[in-house]
Amino acid sequence: MLRLVRQFWITCALPAVLLTTLHNTASAAPGNGKMERPMMTTDENKWKTHCVGRFLIDLPADAEYIGGNYEYGFVTIERQSMDRSAFDNEVSNFETQLRDKTQKPDAPLILKKSMPSADTRVFGFWPDYDQRVRVKIWGYRWLNGMRYLIRNSADPDRLDGAVSRQEVILASLRSLQDNIPTGKGFCIEHALIADDETSKNESLNIRFRLKSHPDVVLDVATKRNTGTPPESLLSRKPSVFSGLGILGATIGGISTLKEGDRKLGDHPGQEWLLKAPNDQGQKAHLFTWEAPGLYRDPLHPQIRFDLQSGNFDGGLDPKPISVTDKTMLELWDKILNSLRLRPTNDGDGSQGKPSPQTNNGGAFPLGELAASGTTCPQTGYWQCPEPDMHGSTRLFQKGVAMPPAIVKRDLSFMERIKGASAQISTSTVWRLVKYAEVPNTSLPPTLLDDRVSPSNET
Repeated sequence: MLRLVRQFWITCALPAVLLTTLHNTASAAPGNGKMERPMMTTDENKWKTHCVGRFLIDLPADAEYIGGNYEYGFVTIERQSMDRSAFDNEVSNFETQLRDKTQKPDAPLILKKSMPSADTRVFGFWPDYDQRVRVKIWGYRWLNGMRYLIRNSADPDRLDGAVSRQEVILASLRSLQDNIPTGKGFCIEHALIADDETSKNESLNIRFRLKSHPDVVLDVATKRNTGTPPESLLSRKPSVFSGLGILGATIGGISTLKEGDRKLGDHPGQEWLLKAPNDQGQKAHLFTWEAPGLYRDPLHPQIRFDLQSGNFDGGLDPKPISVTDKTMLELWDKILNSLRLRPTNDGDGSQGKPSPQTNNGGAFPLGELAASGTTCPQTGYWQCPEPDMHGSTRLFQKGVAMPPAIVKRDLSFMERIKGASAQISTSTVWRLVKYAEVPNTSLPPTLLDDRVSPSNET
């Protein structure tokens, strides 16, 4: 049952770009009477800091990175350990294959080759013999014993620009070993993509496994929010259970250890900590926390943590669950409380310390939520997920009532005949996205509420 719950849970939760791996959960043998092995989670000397995207998290020292997917600047990124001679052979063989093949009639597959440095190659090519609408762009770079391959596609008339963008990304790679970078950028496996936080697209989905407790895995996913924020975690519970079909009527096998709102720094989110039978009938853990993120904000992306027990993917022999509820809760709290923005040498971040982040003196932090009908706690620009006719991002003054969203709807034929209004009022949740100076209080509150924030999005 746990495997099905997780499949429905993830499908409802994250965009497809974050779902390319890590879907299978928990296949464990029935208990053999052995006691669960306790795990110490509070010894600071046995924990290690990891750079994940633009954030830092602390994990037990024996947490092993076992795989993941990355996207940045609309390219996918792959990495493989490789010496320089193997890298040269791979790139040379790939180019030879492209040059030996032609399109019909007799047009070469390879359209463009770029060699910006001795360690970098970029190819623009048709994917096969038949004419296609889009060309592929593959970029290679060898860096400190690693081969990085980035892939994308483009319209033929935009090939030069797409190749140039791949050259920039490849040139921005900085090798990392165990050091935490101090400059701005997006951390991937063993490397940093140095940037100024202007990427229009970035996401990751990675997994760690504890060597001492191989049935315990942690999945971390982030995605820059470029559209409407997802439905909140706990509001999806009914759809998860209904998606189980007939199993929904026997949901007694699922127990909730904890659920509710949980804010990490200035990232409001929700958690749901449950236990459910796995394929072999053992009660395994599935702990989830999600934050919806802010629109197009690289420092406030969608974030998701999943901590599981009873997971033996990858050919591991099924064994009894190795951790108790108490241990899992301690581990979960310590990992989540360690999440913080990575500090950079220009003063951004939280100085590497897992402490709540605040902005603008004693103001409420960005990301603060306020529902329709409640009092606005902070003067600033607030955003709702609905396409509000007065502007989805609006300036509100502290102390005024947060309004509902006013949206348009499609009218039926009969409604049009009756003269029904195409505008409806719907309760919403506003999110603080930008601070503002206190407006001129001589203006009536109603005028202050209806001001629309000038957009600087492109």
